[in-house]
Amino acid sequence: MTPTDAQTFWISEKIPNDQLLLYCFDGQSQSIDELRRSVVERASLIPDLNVRIRESPWHLDYPLWDPMPVDASLVRVHELPDDSWPSCIHGIEKLLENHVDPRESPWTLHLFHGVTGAPRCSGPALIAVLQVAHSLADGKRASAIARQLFSPQPPAKQKTDVRRSGSAEILGRAALRLPGQLVSLFRDGRAGHRAQLQLQADTESGVVAPQAASRPKVRSNIPPGSHRLVRMVVRDSADFRGDGVSVTVGAMTAISVAMANYLTERDGSVPPELGAEVTIAKAGTPTARNHFRNAGVGLFPDIDDLRERAQRIKVSMDERRARASHPSSAASDLALNAVPGPLVRWGVQQYDFTAVPDEVTGNTVVSSVARGDADLVLGGGVVRFTAGFPSLSPVMSLTHGVHGIGDTVTISITSSPASIADIDVYEQMMHDAIDEVREALS
Repeated sequence: MTPTDAQTFWISEKIPNDQLLLYCFDGQSQSIDELRRSVVERASLIPDLNVRIRESPWHLDYPLWDPMPVDASLVRVHELPDDSWPSCIHGIEKLLENHVDPRESPWTLHLFHGVTGAPRCSGPALIAVLQVAHSLADGKRASAIARQLFSPQPPAKQKTDVRRSGSAEILGRAALRLPGQLVSLFRDGRAGHRAQLQLQADTESGVVAPQAASRPKVRSNIPPGSHRLVRMVVRDSADFRGDGVSVTVGAMTAISVAMANYLTERDGSVPPELGAEVTIAKAGTPTARNHFRNAGVGLFPDIDDLRERAQRIKVSMDERRARASHPSSAASDLALNAVPGPLVRWGVQQYDFTAVPDEVTGNTVVSSVARGDADLVLGGGVVRFTAGFPSLSPVMSLTHGVHGIGDTVTISITSSPASIADIDVYEQMMHDAIDEVREALS
């Protein structure tokens, strides 16, 4: 495993960070047994679904990816108390409270069949939820895996490494690599320091924007507890677009409206510094399964004109992307790659992930991924919408997923009773906020 992915795995033992990718299919002609068999056959052809994590002996090196057989136990059919969409949502909430062990399997496919009343469906729906350990894939890569699994065309035949290393071989490789790692750590650490000095100079001269300011905490920055609440707001992608405004920026504008209205109604005020922690793809070709950074982006609730607010959000996003693409970021990644595995694991073990700071990077998390054309199929049904649910943490009890497929975009809301007990009220506020944004941008 790369240091980045290993770090993600070790963090998941402190704060679970599974991804749940939901796809709603309208109609189903295959029986559940036939469907499970076809999914297992398809999954066995996808290399990313044929591996699991194996830790090195005594944690003396980074973990590695071991071959894993795919069988029917990885496709789980859930029977609901009733066939309604609200009952399915409750089932999804339960999935968020349980997590995969990537040492056993880094993924599971959950199926809810015969669901009535699902958005955009003319009849009973088949809901597929692909649960993926974050160490296996980031949002973009996980979406690509799902596309291979549900594409009408079979995946291209790819070579799968079925060789399993012995413990002695693993330790031998670690010992041979250690001297080079130490040399690289010294060399790349010095280069990283010089790059940081250049970043400081470029910031002072205005070449790049300064680091995003921390923000005051609100009710969404409390520990969420163990229970989860989710809702999905499925809309036309055109509802979020405007002149010079992308779907992501339009969705973040709607999120800013809904959050500000909710905080004002429940707490009487909203801080003008309200912001979101947004996932931003790294530049260049991915060298790890997780190829993104997090950055704080302003939501500007004090700007009443939503067209102007959207432009300010866009500028804030552009500034974060520009700063994230500064050579200092690549230098930091290079320095991390030289750190021996035991030191990275020790650092994760020492960090207190339960500590709640006085100020935060964002008051919510926003993760936005375009999942391509609406040409996916499963069990004879065609895809109608897709959704995703960014995980909660001790300092984040409200997250938003923005996921598009074809001409639909879903804003997924994930929270907990500790933060937003009346999530149906917030869901309606989100619908109303999207209407406001659509009207303003048109």
